[in-house]
Amino acid sequence: MTVQDNFRLAMRRYIYSVSIMSNKDEKGNLNAITVSSVTSISMEPPSLLICINKSSRIHESIRVGTKFCINLLNKDQRELSNICSDEDRYDQRFNDINWNNDNIPFLENAQSNIFCNVEKLTSFHTHTIVIGLVEDSKFKNTIDTLTYVDGEYK
Repeated sequence: MTVQDNFRLAMRRYIYSVSIMSNKDEKGNLNAITVSSVTSISMEPPSLLICINKSSRIHESIRVGTKFCINLLNKDQRELSNICSDEDRYDQRFNDINWNNDNIPFLENAQSNIFCNVEKLTSFHTHTIVIGLVEDSKFKNTIDTLTYVDGEYK
């Protein structure tokens, strides 16, 4: 087996929370993508890191100074996660009635919403590392987070 094969299998042992990153581009077009690589960086200043594949549609809309939201999904949002990760269903991403698109698009029924401003972008091979400064957060009191491990939702 290759290093990549072994690494892929090793990473499948990690349990990830499932989120949707959402934003609007400079023309007001809505974007959303399912992400699992979301990590807090610090509390001073409040910041987080997301990794976005350069081939994804949302990638071109992410620029320093633009705003986005990380929507941490509930266990009952599995289908929306599938839609936002499927290029063939791109036009269905904002059909869910729980989207609030007034400003930065966000899911009103998500486990939590973290609103950020892009502070820094770092290119790394196939992905861009996005560092966002947190401007606001909302959360539900009940914890019922959608997770993903070994190729399956849990």
